Amino acid sequence: MEDTQEKKKIKIFVNNNNRATVICPICGHSKQFDVTKFKNLNKTLRSRCKCGHSFLCVLEFRQYYRKKTKLRGHFTFLGDYLQYKFFVNDVSWKGINFSMLSVCDIKIVDMLKVTFTLDDTNKSVIRKQVEVKYVHELLIGCCFTDPQWYDKELKCYLMNTDSRVKKSPEEL
Repeated sequence: MEDTQEKKKIKIFVNNNNRATVICPICGHSKQFDVTKFKNLNKTLRSRCKCGHSFLCVLEFRQYYRKKTKLRGHFTFLGDYLQYKFFVNDVSWKGINFSMLSVCDIKIVDMLKVTFTLDDTNKSVIRKQVEVKYVHELLIGCCFTDPQWYDKELKCYLMNTDSRVKKSPEEL
């Protein structure tokens, strides 16, 4: 039973004013409230809707929305031509998190050129320069170093919150 409830946790994004909007997954009723008192707690909260449905929520205090994905891509070290394949686990306005398919000597502060294809209707190709900020085995976190204002495809992709089923890396 606990495993089922774990899967049903709803991620709630908190805005800059520490306000969050909770939407009931059953009836769609929404309510906005101040979550300042929960800012330093890393806790799952139980919410009860006026329709009687109870569900679990996790507050996400990130500065930018992070969209979960399973996108193919590759990177090169700046000044190098050797490509390393990866899967983008999530993407935000400021960076990406990806899993490498093979081991390579990658370190924090390395500069990379990443290329990945969005699963939008246009199959938009995103090419970005990134700085490595996090390395844990094959899991890499990076922030974009180039300007974001001109990247319409990425902006549209992040704003589109459709519920398409993402394929697992094995299915791609």
